[in-house]
Amino acid sequence: MKKITVLFAGIFLCLAALGAENIKFKVGGSAKRYNQIRVVNNTHASYFGCEAFLLEERDGKLIAQESMGSVRLENPGADDTITTIKLIKRGTNLGLAVPEKVGDFSYVVDYKNYPLFDVIEIKLLGADSPLGKEF
Repeated sequence: MKKITVLFAGIFLCLAALGAENIKFKVGGSAKRYNQIRVVNNTHASYFGCEAFLLEERDGKLIAQESMGSVRLENPGADDTITTIKLIKRGTNLGLAVPEKVGDFSYVVDYKNYPLFDVIEIKLLGADSPLGKEF
């Protein structure tokens, strides 16, 4: 029974990944480690979820190693935060799976340092925004 459950869970995750656009980037910023990932929805889409992944480079490709958590973004302008116990070091590769229903978008990654926590902020921007695009 456990094998069947694991099989169905694996199939579900693979199907979700097929209908998603993946963002990947190397963590920068001034802090040595981060403990939160905030995703901000500045697109026209609403009611969708995103999942963040820790990526590992193998043979020149970035492979998803583990899930850092997921967020649910409801309305444009909404944001949600993934707080992780595992600290994300500067130089680590991160990925964010965004569903296809969001449509064309760009993104900007920003880093915020606060006294008790440090945040990686990923802003999803609508297709009409010049931010995050080649100029």
